[in-house]
Amino acid sequence: MREEKTAPPGCRARAAHAVVGLARIRDGPWAVRWLVAVRAAVAAALAWQLCRSVWETPQPGPAVVAALLVVHPTVFRSCTAGLQYAAGCTLGALIALPAAILVGPTWLSMSAVLLLSLLAAGNGRLGAHGLHVPITAVFVLLLGPSHAGQILPHLLEIGVGIAVAVLFNALLPPPLRLRAAESALDRLRDELAGVLNGMATAVREARHPDEVLDAQWPARVADTAARARSALGQAHESLRWNVRARNRNAVWHLDREVLKSLERVAHDAEACAGALGDLAAERPAASEHPAPAEAGPGAAVRPDAWDREFRAGCARLLTCLALCVRGCRGGSPHPVLPATRRVWRELAERCGDRHDSLDVRVAEYRLLMLLDRALYDVAGGRRRTARPPHSRTAHTTTELAITTRDEAHVQAAAEHR
Repeated sequence: MREEKTAPPGCRARAAHAVVGLARIRDGPWAVRWLVAVRAAVAAALAWQLCRSVWETPQPGPAVVAALLVVHPTVFRSCTAGLQYAAGCTLGALIALPAAILVGPTWLSMSAVLLLSLLAAGNGRLGAHGLHVPITAVFVLLLGPSHAGQILPHLLEIGVGIAVAVLFNALLPPPLRLRAAESALDRLRDELAGVLNGMATAVREARHPDEVLDAQWPARVADTAARARSALGQAHESLRWNVRARNRNAVWHLDREVLKSLERVAHDAEACAGALGDLAAERPAASEHPAPAEAGPGAAVRPDAWDREFRAGCARLLTCLALCVRGCRGGSPHPVLPATRRVWRELAERCGDRHDSLDVRVAEYRLLMLLDRALYDVAGGRRRTARPPHSRTAHTTTELAITTRDEAHVQAAAEHR
């Protein structure tokens, strides 16, 4: 019998790390620069040789410049740059051609040509290549009436350079930049999950979230989200017009809706940190007012006991929400999401079945609303939390969502009357 040879776990782990390391090097910024530089150099050389072979042009410099400017890291950007460059050069030649044939280079014709070309260069559709409108116009005007016949060969050389660069990028398509976007989204998920776990720790220990998390965590999360947005945009751009992107369903987890959900959760987390700070400020004020004597001896310790129960439930809810954030990948929601919704409902029912200071209740309901919105966002906006039909929490939470603190005081006073 033939013995099967299997590699030990250590060798497989080293091989996996090596593959990941090579993929990171391949998708890194320096690798992209090298790839663009090599492609641009080869495309420029091909354009140079093609112009010299077909039209026997001794120095086809415009073709070389066009090829260098058109090669980009993605096929879509290369085609877009080629169209913008061709449009800019053609527009500049058309603006300067009448003055070059009829008048020639004078101060009056130069002023008129530059004015018109600069106005045309401001068109946003030309992008960064709008600068070539006045450059080409000045070049055509300086040729004068005697050398007006050189304008058409000059434009043909530009067209050859653009065509060679675009075809070279299309026939040898650049790699898809998907791994960088996946890593950026993973870093954003880890950052948000760490923030939510830190808030859970702060709730358990009855501390302010800024004491557990550093004060710069909102800026850090915003920076991570901005990098993820940029990487995701580059990934989707690398898919456009790229023959390697045959099965686009394979990158469903790089949907922009995933990034939007994570960004909304980041805003919810920042709002939850503020709500926890408000609740921590209101709690001592509530404990200063003991329960009335006719309520019995056990009622005096109810606020502290309830505070411990609320903190334990809120911490458990934040921990489960962190797990849901790690599983926010655009497909099915995390399996722990239904259990997280049940934890939210239990906590909301307990808040609705008790009587406490109005300021404390407002702070608690605001926190519950923010957590409910975070659960809705992390699920991709599929389904709202199903609340019990006979619970007072849904009615009170909805009212507090659209009323201010002063309006809540007036409403509570009217109910007591």
